[in-house]
Amino acid sequence: MTKLESRWIDVRGIRTRYSEAGSGDPIVFVYGANFGMAEASASLETWAPNMAALAGRFRVVAFDKLGQGFTDNPAQDADYTMAAVVRHAGDFIEALKLPPVHLVGHSRGGFAATRLALERQHLVRSLTIVNSGTLSPRVGTNEVALSQPPFPLGTREAVRWVYEHYCIRREWIDEAWVDLLVETLTLPKYAASIDKMEREGLRTRLFVPGLARDKREALAWIGEGRLQRPTQIVWGADDPTATVEGGFELFQRIAAHERRTVLGVINQSGHFPFREHPGRFNALMGRFADWASA
Repeated sequence: MTKLESRWIDVRGIRTRYSEAGSGDPIVFVYGANFGMAEASASLETWAPNMAALAGRFRVVAFDKLGQGFTDNPAQDADYTMAAVVRHAGDFIEALKLPPVHLVGHSRGGFAATRLALERQHLVRSLTIVNSGTLSPRVGTNEVALSQPPFPLGTREAVRWVYEHYCIRREWIDEAWVDLLVETLTLPKYAASIDKMEREGLRTRLFVPGLARDKREALAWIGEGRLQRPTQIVWGADDPTATVEGGFELFQRIAAHERRTVLGVINQSGHFPFREHPGRFNALMGRFADWASA
């Protein structure tokens, strides 16, 4: 795995890194996790195999979320929230002057993508949610599955251990991928976000309560039928942190009001079906985007 070509754009004062390729209807990818996580990091390269495969038919775009990867941290303490992440994502799409996009979100990024589809529907042509325990009506099991890593937080060994315990197929977690994760985790600005979230207590005082409130609201809006966009749910059948039963429940809630809702379950896959089985995921994504565009 190699680092994707970086581009930069100012998004309401936040210097934002992104990468894009191809032409056609736009697909925008949103990865998971959040700023200030000491155990591991994430960046837009999460989607590299999917972008490469789909760029022949679509304009594919991935970006580093607010405070993650190489994008600037929030400008003020009040923005260390998921709500600010959602605003930044929407502002990024508007800054690129994209037409309505096929929006794809994984894990915590799946929650952000869904909130964006609910709040700023005009930006979204279709929505794909991948293994989002954050959005699932069930309680996530991250804290159980990933508790007590046998290595100090922030070390290369700990980063690899965390990602390996998310997955069933682990061969994609190569040295180049771990190199990138460690690079982003040790950036001074990322260390500053860890300090904000942990030492200054923004995680418990601001981020977690805000996310819980936003989740209740999002599920209530879904129950009211406000999510009116073609929606695809893709889930790894063996995810140890976000069970497939939660994916089925989420499908039922959305499908009750949006008839253009489909569910795909990828067998022998953990939390990263698009990396553990990229060919299968890319085929699902391509067909769904074609159908939603039609």
